[in-house]
Amino acid sequence: MVKVRFYYDVVCPYSYMESHAVEAAEDAGDIDIEWLPFELRPAPRPLLQVRGDHLRVDWTQNVYRRALALGIEIHLPRYQPRSTLVLAACVWAGGQGKLREFKHALYEAFFCEGEDIATDAEIARAAGRADLDPAAAVAAAYSAELFARIQKIRAEAEAAGVSGVPSLLSEDGTTHWGMGGIERLGSGLPLVPRST
Repeated sequence: MVKVRFYYDVVCPYSYMESHAVEAAEDAGDIDIEWLPFELRPAPRPLLQVRGDHLRVDWTQNVYRRALALGIEIHLPRYQPRSTLVLAACVWAGGQGKLREFKHALYEAFFCEGEDIATDAEIARAAGRADLDPAAAVAAAYSAELFARIQKIRAEAEAAGVSGVPSLLSEDGTTHWGMGGIERLGSGLPLVPRST
């Protein structure tokens, strides 16, 4: 079985859309996927302006077109939060065997309902939807140990050539940036690393 690492961020629309294909490949049993968080804009990197030109242009020209082709509901979020807390909670949820359910709840809240998923209330609500302990999820979101784990994952990913999400890292060290990596892997096509 092919093993890959899939790097994602819960505030990235492309990670959200690609997660459908990655989960389908995982469910088919063809590929062993290790889901790893990779914060798109860690502090002190500036966040995107909620109504800025970058988001409007990208969503108008790319995100909505791709989502429509895939049959995925998605809306331009009302917020652009840092995902540090949420990704720490994702690592915790993975340890509870509920990462998929927790991510689904977060993606739905962020991209379908327009909520700010970096708040304690939304982390707790997503945990409840995933049949996890809401208070434990919020506590995990502030865990220094989990923050350190996220930083270590990022450092290892960057050392392997990953610089954005969604990204794949294969066993042989080949990377793929953007959507379509799982399909290429399944079809025996070469992965496409991010150009520098």
